[in-house]
Amino acid sequence: MTTDSVQKAVAPAKAPPRVLVPLLAGGMGLSMFILYTIGSLAPFLIADLHITKSQLGALTSAAFGTATVLSLFAGHFTDTFGARRAFILLTTLIALDFALVAAGHTYWLLLVAVFLAGIPQALSNPSTNKLIAAHVPPQQRAFAVGVKQSGVPLAALTAGLVLPSLARWTSWRTAVLLVVPIAAVAALAAIGLPRDAARTQGRAFALPAPPNRATQWLMGYSLFIGAGLASLNTYLALYAHERLGLGSTEAGWLISAIGVSGVASRLLWARYAGKMADVPWSLLVLALTSIVFAVLIPVATGGHWLVWVGAVGLGGSAAAANAVTMVAVTQGGGFGRTGHASGLVSMGFFAGFVLGPSAFGLLSDHGGYRAGWLLVAAEFAVSVVAVAAGRRAIRSCTAVPAAPNG
Repeated sequence: MTTDSVQKAVAPAKAPPRVLVPLLAGGMGLSMFILYTIGSLAPFLIADLHITKSQLGALTSAAFGTATVLSLFAGHFTDTFGARRAFILLTTLIALDFALVAAGHTYWLLLVAVFLAGIPQALSNPSTNKLIAAHVPPQQRAFAVGVKQSGVPLAALTAGLVLPSLARWTSWRTAVLLVVPIAAVAALAAIGLPRDAARTQGRAFALPAPPNRATQWLMGYSLFIGAGLASLNTYLALYAHERLGLGSTEAGWLISAIGVSGVASRLLWARYAGKMADVPWSLLVLALTSIVFAVLIPVATGGHWLVWVGAVGLGGSAAAANAVTMVAVTQGGGFGRTGHASGLVSMGFFAGFVLGPSAFGLLSDHGGYRAGWLLVAAEFAVSVVAVAAGRRAIRSCTAVPAAPNG
């Protein structure tokens, strides 16, 4: 047996700190909070800054454009810099960035601020997955990944419930400032996490090795799931406000609805996927289900209850898909080092967040919302093709145990 094989067979010697997984969930939610901030405050941003739907989509694209490019380096950076230090860095950057967002009194200043928000997003999955791989026993990792990934829809729930109401009472900038002290506390708490036992030697900023075939399919799947999900979170509240006549506060509750079902689905699907020999089957089911619920949204003009069914359904399907891909790269050693594989799959996901809202905004500005929502359904359909085509390669990689240190 090789040294690498022995390493992969050994579980972490110590039980993980109790604060580890909840803190990682908080970090994941904070890293994606910019998306839900834009979506839930969309009516306020458009009214205050006098921007078009395309410009609103560009805000999301700017943040995730940075995340996409930096994801090329984020996995290797985390492996060399250390997962704990990378997590401290990302929470600190979130606090600084939301202070900049609140200070953005013009659209262009806001665009620069959200552009910088992509840095912590790129670090989020590599650092949190590597901390789980290093400190959580293999039999508990799938559930730990599900819990930390549930921080993202929990952020959606919080943003949808709190930000529109607070923005109406005060201003959207005051609402955004709430994130700054929360992220600062998370950064301080992260200092107490266990130090990295070992780090990869070499330059922190280096291009990663090319992804293997299974990782390529996961990246393609994540690209189109991300494109549809980003459009949903960016435009759903605005669509409900402009076309369905919901108030700005009630429209924000739709983002919360995605969050509620997203928390439950990420926990359940991650735990279920961790016990499955055929993880791609979970990804296939989630993508197919997403198509069905996406189609409900453009026909909601005939009954407002349909938009709520669509929101809850997409939180339970599309929002859960990213958690299952993270279970795959954390559990399966065939994808390579955890930080590296997480960064590459996240790159695909974030690339979807760049393309999806921009395409939706252009379509809806010229062809109406219906064209945008049909695009979302089509994006989910392409993700079905990607996971079906790569099913055998992905399944073979998930069958290889991952090293405890990632």
